[in-house]
Amino acid sequence: MRVLHLWDNYAPGLFDRSFEICQQEGLETRLACMNFIARGSSVPPHVDLVRLLPREDGASGIIQRAARKLRFIADRRAFRRMVRRLLAEFQPDVVHVHYGTTLEALGESLPSDSRFVISFYGFDISQGIGIPAIRSAYQRAFRRQPLVHVLCDEARGRALSLGAEPSRIVDANLPLPVDRYPNIGIGSEGPFRWLIPARFVEKKGHAVALRAFRMHLVHHPDDRLTCWGYGDPAWLETLVDQLGLKTSVDVVHNGSEGEFHAAYARRLEEHDAVLAPSIKSSRGDDEGGPALTVVLAQAAGKPVIVSDFPGHERSVTDRVEGLVVKQGDVDALAAAMAELRSDRGFAAEMGQSGRSRARRDFNEGAYREALLGWYRELAGSPDS
Repeated sequence: MRVLHLWDNYAPGLFDRSFEICQQEGLETRLACMNFIARGSSVPPHVDLVRLLPREDGASGIIQRAARKLRFIADRRAFRRMVRRLLAEFQPDVVHVHYGTTLEALGESLPSDSRFVISFYGFDISQGIGIPAIRSAYQRAFRRQPLVHVLCDEARGRALSLGAEPSRIVDANLPLPVDRYPNIGIGSEGPFRWLIPARFVEKKGHAVALRAFRMHLVHHPDDRLTCWGYGDPAWLETLVDQLGLKTSVDVVHNGSEGEFHAAYARRLEEHDAVLAPSIKSSRGDDEGGPALTVVLAQAAGKPVIVSDFPGHERSVTDRVEGLVVKQGDVDALAAAMAELRSDRGFAAEMGQSGRSRARRDFNEGAYREALLGWYRELAGSPDS
């Protein structure tokens, strides 16, 4: 079986493992992307790309934005040419389109008889569906009845509203290296150390967490909060300063801390509980599936507090694996933090329940079985 993976922007090692699984299974496989987003790693074999980008390409200003727009137009044309060439040369049995926005980048490059699966991961099935060109690309693709891979019930409903065939929607949690995370648990005494492991963007709910933490400090002035992630931290640092939290909150960019999982495990060792107060951003972006840093924290036995974003239910049931609060509710988050801190025994129990669920529901074996089943179905072959 030959499988071609397509991405508009591909960053190895983040969350998807399908390309590596194909290689491990001995399948003939290729990957093509418009942008290969490097983190100091070299481009692996069997990967075709239009452009190699650094992990973050954050240049600003009118000239830089204009240059990026022109580059995007040229790169998208080159991507479509490359995909058409690979389809002719490699002749895949199955095409796996990753991230819904790749559909729009592809244009009409996929032949009408292509057998393909589309995986939706977050932005693409939230804010993305409000962008006319992307929405139209989804509707055109769904008329061809591909398999549609979603990560939660909310994403399923959105795909259905755009014309996806109900019987063609498949649901599987992404695989995570849960075995790499030891059972760290929670500290037994001392000030509570809170961690928000998330990209520095609006939808992750940092503003909600900071305001809740300011309320929390009235009764627990020695507690600390760390915002650990990537992206432009300037707005977040400004907000920390405006709220008078500079002595209690650290904003840390994780880019200089080495390989992600090792760095994250170290941070989990240093903290007692993880917050994920995600919201729907002003532009409509939301999680669209479980927050994977939360799941990894659960694998380490950490208690978590999450908002009721789409997908939270895949790893957290309220008062079982963690506490769930309403999105954007500062008072509710502050109350949950106070409750969790006041009963370390209950917090530890939730952490252990979360560890069991994460290791059961997000291991690679379950995803591997589902993935290979999709490919066999599309290829019409009983063999892998």
